[in-house]
Amino acid sequence: MYEVILYAAIATIVCIVLYSVLGKSVGQDSSEKLNINNITKSKKDNNTSLTNKNLNISRKDNEELIKIQKIDPSFDISDFIGGAKAAYSMIIEAFAEGNKETLKSLLTNKVYRAYTKEIGLREGRKLKQVTDLVRLQDASVKSIKVTGRSATIEVVYNAELSSALFDSDNNLVQGDPDVLAFISETWMYKKDLTSTNLNWLLADVFPNEGDTLEADPTPDTKK
Repeated sequence: MYEVILYAAIATIVCIVLYSVLGKSVGQDSSEKLNINNITKSKKDNNTSLTNKNLNISRKDNEELIKIQKIDPSFDISDFIGGAKAAYSMIIEAFAEGNKETLKSLLTNKVYRAYTKEIGLREGRKLKQVTDLVRLQDASVKSIKVTGRSATIEVVYNAELSSALFDSDNNLVQGDPDVLAFISETWMYKKDLTSTNLNWLLADVFPNEGDTLEADPTPDTKK
């Protein structure tokens, strides 16, 4: 009983961190979402605040970050990476559990269709997926691009996890829950910088070297 309460508390904290950092406003109306009057003048004027040596942002990507800030002065790349780390675990967990409601709020329509199709195939075979994210080693910016009012940011994730499929009798069908694998993937996030929906949505997933798990915890949408 105490474990259930503990897990629920942890899940609540993760959701709050993700929504606050990636921008999904909880308990705010549309006027509050659009109000940028409280942003300090120094943040509006100081483009160098976007440069963070610890994130290894290239000069070209920093120029794109400045474009983002001109449209959305509240954007901060360090906060974005923090939210992207939380999003990684949330999306992996939601896919494994078949939680379409959570996926709907975090994925573009294209990725949502791909993921729910895989969930449907899995459910049709009466299979259950178990994914254990042991350690997210790193999340780093690969590229940033602004086109008009739309922006995309590619994030490279390196993680250790296990993933497996079980049938309705709990027999192992694919993968191995006891074997950890190193996974390296690139996730592309996309956002209309003028939209009232403040979330950055997962727009593509494609593998890097090392993405070899049988029971894929995050189906690729781009080869």
